[in-house]
Amino acid sequence: MKYTAEEILNAAEPWEVFTGDIEKMRSQYAAMAKRWHPDFNDNSTDSNAVMSKINSLYKQGMDMLKSGEWKQPGLIKCRDINGKVHEIRFQISHSFELGTMYIGDRVAVYLVDDIYRDLFKNADRVIREFTFANDIMKEEISRYLPKVISKFETTDNRLGMVVEKKVDLFLLRDVLSFYDGKVPVRHVAWILSTLYNLVCYLDYADLSHNAISLDTYFISPQNHNGALLGGWWYGVYQGSKMIGVPEITYSIMPPKVADKKCGDIITDLELIRLIGRELLGDRNGSKLYAMGAAPVPIIEWLRGVSSGNALEDYRKWGRVLEESFGTRRFVEMNVTGEELYSKINGKKL
Repeated sequence: MKYTAEEILNAAEPWEVFTGDIEKMRSQYAAMAKRWHPDFNDNSTDSNAVMSKINSLYKQGMDMLKSGEWKQPGLIKCRDINGKVHEIRFQISHSFELGTMYIGDRVAVYLVDDIYRDLFKNADRVIREFTFANDIMKEEISRYLPKVISKFETTDNRLGMVVEKKVDLFLLRDVLSFYDGKVPVRHVAWILSTLYNLVCYLDYADLSHNAISLDTYFISPQNHNGALLGGWWYGVYQGSKMIGVPEITYSIMPPKVADKKCGDIITDLELIRLIGRELLGDRNGSKLYAMGAAPVPIIEWLRGVSSGNALEDYRKWGRVLEESFGTRRFVEMNVTGEELYSKINGKKL
């Protein structure tokens, strides 16, 4: 493709004029140099400016490819230490405390900075060691847990983990953004129900996740279920020493857990209440009454303190829902991937 002088001068990233392939980029550069080099254009001011920009974008692009990473909207290419190029197509990306997450239709990819190698290895171990009472439990619960498709190490010393994701699953933070910072309370109710159900499994497995949040939990608006795909870097067995937690976890951690720094299911239970407050538009919960954000029983629950017992909290939450809404009924959550990503990415619907 031939670019005008204006298009080249306005380009901010290499991908806007070059292809993310070393050999193709060299050919493209040669063709553009033949067209815009000052020697072929009477040393005009325009040709000097354009050629200077071409050189700058070419160098930047080559540096990216040689370091093993090429970025453009919806696509990232990473070269691993074995020379394999991993091409990741994504709908949206998010920075998190260990690196960057890329969310595609059927995968979530985590690129973790090398200084967190111990946390990366911990997540890999915890995921591989999930235990179940029987095959029936495994078939049911595995749908809500991560399945690692592949792992790799990039040439620029980052660790990649590719996790399977159903196409109807969306990151909870993106759903909150879609609803402009406040999710309708009936949807918040079923989202928390799925979380309490999952935490009962964690308690059975003697695990403490320690990072259940808007950035680690995915939900299916269509099926009213979810999957805890992220955050396993911090997972430990209950009673074992923690190897770290995100800042948001530390902010709600009960004093007894903060003092001992050991895994405890109460941390996950408190994080669920935090998620509920965040989804209703008030992280601290102090304004929920004034906002009329939810029925009083739900507000009292979200502002309260966990019992520390997953099954007990699950049962009590069920009673809170009955007091709030009466007989349960399915309320459709009409959110599609096209609508969600179009809105978040700033595209015109």
